[in-house]
Amino acid sequence: MKKLVFSSLLLFATTGLFAQIFVGGSIGFNTTGGKIENGNTSVDKVKQTNFSLAPKAGVFLSEKFAVGAMLGFNLQNEKTPGNPDEIDRTTTIGLTPFTRYYALTLNKLSVFAQGNLGFSYGVQKHKEGSTTTTGPKTTTIGLSAFPGISYKLSDKVDLEAVIGGFNFNFNRVSVKNNNTTNITNNFGFGASLDAIATTGFITIGAIVKL
Repeated sequence: MKKLVFSSLLLFATTGLFAQIFVGGSIGFNTTGGKIENGNTSVDKVKQTNFSLAPKAGVFLSEKFAVGAMLGFNLQNEKTPGNPDEIDRTTTIGLTPFTRYYALTLNKLSVFAQGNLGFSYGVQKHKEGSTTTTGPKTTTIGLSAFPGISYKLSDKVDLEAVIGGFNFNFNRVSVKNNNTTNITNNFGFGASLDAIATTGFITIGAIVKL
């Protein structure tokens, strides 16, 4: 028992000495709309607005191992002009813990593998005039794994490229509407080197070490 306690304290102390916090994430906003003019008549188009916030934080427990989590918030709003106007709004929140292992490091370049366990919950609401109704509620649980490349730009900043051509994923989507629940399971894995230069195959981001 004493050996177990001593080993645990030693591991905690060693990890604490090395631990380095890092942060990252994204924020986005976009809106589309307009109108159609025909002579003296003007009709507003459907207006769509989207806001997303996804902060990320983690800690390096050693030179090769890191853990962390990503928070997610997304708000979609669609306004259809009429008499009265109709507004459809979807709010989604999520949490994705992740682990990362740096398998190979060569000077400033590193190759890593990352595993994610994600959870999200979304609610749809429809407003017409002064009446608001709640629509489907969507719960998603997902497990995914993929490789990536990291380049040390400085002592504080690493550039990261996630390679989407190699992937493993499992998702369970549950949509509840009144007393009906629609459950969809999706599993997939694969490797592809086709169209390596297309948008979406490689995603480049960055983390900042504190």
